[in-house]
Amino acid sequence: MAPEKVIYYTDPVHDDFAGTDFSTVKVGGDYPYTHGKLWHVASAALYAVALPIVWFLHRVVSGVKIVGREKLARYPHACFLYGNHTAFFDAYTPAVLSPPRRGSILAGADAFSIRGLRTVVQMLGAVAVPNEASGMKPFVAAVKAEYDRGRHIGIYPEAHIWPYCTFIRPFPASSFYYPAKWDAPVFAYCMTYRKGRLRKVKRTIYVSDPILPDPALPPKARQQDLRDRVYAFLRDTAGKYSDYALWEYRQK
Repeated sequence: MAPEKVIYYTDPVHDDFAGTDFSTVKVGGDYPYTHGKLWHVASAALYAVALPIVWFLHRVVSGVKIVGREKLARYPHACFLYGNHTAFFDAYTPAVLSPPRRGSILAGADAFSIRGLRTVVQMLGAVAVPNEASGMKPFVAAVKAEYDRGRHIGIYPEAHIWPYCTFIRPFPASSFYYPAKWDAPVFAYCMTYRKGRLRKVKRTIYVSDPILPDPALPPKARQQDLRDRVYAFLRDTAGKYSDYALWEYRQK
């Protein structure tokens, strides 16, 4: 069957097909990464209200099936979640995967650029990735604070959304700095696409077994090793279960 849309790309690492069109805010050293007790109480209340809505949108409206979520549910520690970035609703996938723990996500500045929604996005668990060097130190401290609170932290190492993409794009080891540094467990999850009956596509997420940093390796090598094992799981899972390209991507 012919794809609904054909997209031509030149750079699999930097091309973005999210379709957003607004001015990106600056995220630097003055960005409000830390908050008081009242803010955190309000955040917990908002998250509790939003989670059932997010679950309904994810599981019922979008029809996403999850295979292996029990591996996360019974895991006794906070961890980092790495997934392929192929859906507009990826922002709330970590929240659906994480119960009984709370899920957070590292998000680009675009997610905080819609006027009036920045505080809401933060309260729902998004941590802004800085686009200025001055923001790196408080950002890393904020990620560590989320991890120390016992949250599962979602990261999309491909960085850019390619809707319905059925293959895994190359990505660097840089986003694996956090679990490598803090000896934190990692889970990978892969969104796959098959031909649907009631819907155009049938979406299924497959969750990996825990992937643990190798303490015998030096920090940089440990980081690269985590990247390679996560990439292998995503590549193999997409290759096995994604067999329908609603949107087809062709390199120029």
